[in-house]
Amino acid sequence: KKIMNRVKRTARFKPDIKIEKVTAENIQKLFQKYNVPKNFDLLSIDIDYNDYWVWKAITEYSPRVVVIEYNSSIRPTESRVVPYDPEAKWDGTNYFGASLLALRNLGLTKGYTLVGCDNNGVNAFFCKSELVKDTKMRNVDEMYRRPKYGKIVDGVHVGHPPSDKEIPICDF
Repeated sequence: KKIMNRVKRTARFKPDIKIEKVTAENIQKLFQKYNVPKNFDLLSIDIDYNDYWVWKAITEYSPRVVVIEYNSSIRPTESRVVPYDPEAKWDGTNYFGASLLALRNLGLTKGYTLVGCDNNGVNAFFCKSELVKDTKMRNVDEMYRRPKYGKIVDGVHVGHPPSDKEIPICDF
């Protein structure tokens, strides 16, 4: 079997990029439109505002792993989510998305286990619970990572600038 060098392989690669506005109302229709299999390996959700609501709306598809942005400016002991608004866009402040605890709770209802977070306090990683059933999991407090981005105050990253709006408690 002939092995193609990386330069030639890269030159032949043709990305298939789609541009769509993703909402909780259309995510499953988009998956159907682009022939996403019902079971697939990895789903990454990073839309800077309605991430929680889009993941919640996915009911007919089952990725093995979900990577989703969380709002690390919210303490790991608080379950908070911005109200759903399909027209909302991130305003550059810490008013966006959902807390790690809210996402963990949503994941549990969908059959997923939180397995960790990246070191910058940006992404949370979930696996289908059946894939990690024999693994001892740490609690949310241990997996939470504070923001390591944004403005630095007294030598510590504080994340995005604070908003005047408060993210509501999520008790659903």
